[in-house]
Amino acid sequence: MRAGKSSRLYTAISSAAVAAALVISISLLALASPRARSQSTGSAPNGELPPEPPTHPTRVTINGNAMAARVIAIVPPEYPKELQDAKVSGTVILRAVIAKDGSIMELAPLSGPQQLWPSTMDAVKRWRYQPTVVEGVPVEVSTTISINFTPGKTPRYEQQGAAVPQTAAAMDPQLHADILRLIKATHLEETMRDYGRQMMETMRPSIEDSLPQNADRKKIMNEVQSKMMAALQSQAATDQIVMVYAKYLSDDDVKGATAFYESPAGQRFNSVSTQMEDDLSQSGEEFAMQNLGLILKGLCATHPELRGKADFCQKASHQNSAFRAPYVTPARPRIPALAGN
Repeated sequence: MRAGKSSRLYTAISSAAVAAALVISISLLALASPRARSQSTGSAPNGELPPEPPTHPTRVTINGNAMAARVIAIVPPEYPKELQDAKVSGTVILRAVIAKDGSIMELAPLSGPQQLWPSTMDAVKRWRYQPTVVEGVPVEVSTTISINFTPGKTPRYEQQGAAVPQTAAAMDPQLHADILRLIKATHLEETMRDYGRQMMETMRPSIEDSLPQNADRKKIMNEVQSKMMAALQSQAATDQIVMVYAKYLSDDDVKGATAFYESPAGQRFNSVSTQMEDDLSQSGEEFAMQNLGLILKGLCATHPELRGKADFCQKASHQNSAFRAPYVTPARPRIPALAGN
């Protein structure tokens, strides 16, 4: 009995892992741009205060790895021979502020051999980056730049070609904003929230069965479901799905997809995509199984060594063979069409 319970619990946990990878509810309100309080003390003609205009950040912080992809002009720093001969080496790290036009507007050393600071700063001052835009407005960027010096080698920009940012906070803010817009256009928040509830109901019996008999199972399961749904609607869950999108899509890809999904055709496609996926899966399985029977029958004719030995070559096997009947995909929770038709 215990082994059966453990098996069912393992199945439930495995299903939960799959669901957690899919069920990501997006808390877009938490990411909405803040509004500054009005500086005006005047009143509108009707006595009401004028509406507060939206504000945008003038400077954002992005890590060095993310900004490395936006460099468009690099001037290598000089590495004086006398310093190489003296074995002066290491990594110089600079704090930089990149202007709205992509030029370097502020630069200061943070660490590294002090003898290499002047040549490094002289070179980096001439670097250029692609301008960074947030919600259509150019912004300044605070970041770091790391240059490695090794005797006998050309100084190397360490962050160039580095791994993509590992957190949503380290991403290009424009890409981050565009991905959130795509998520909204595809109604992922509503769809995954409903799918998450259905998955929890599917797993509930297996999880309940693993609880002690004397436990208040209903109360405990309600608490599990409540906490799971809260986790799936958290900022951490939002950041996870944003990072997955950023791993596979460029900003141009995201904008192109958003333009489609915000169109009437895209909204219609999104509303029927789940049903289409099921139909395509079933028809594909049926087509494959039908052709498999013909292929096996042909092998019996062209390979004498199979005759009388392979089950599918026996007389009337094509009437009774397991290959003949198409495989039917087990039913899964249906996600209601949430997009406009």
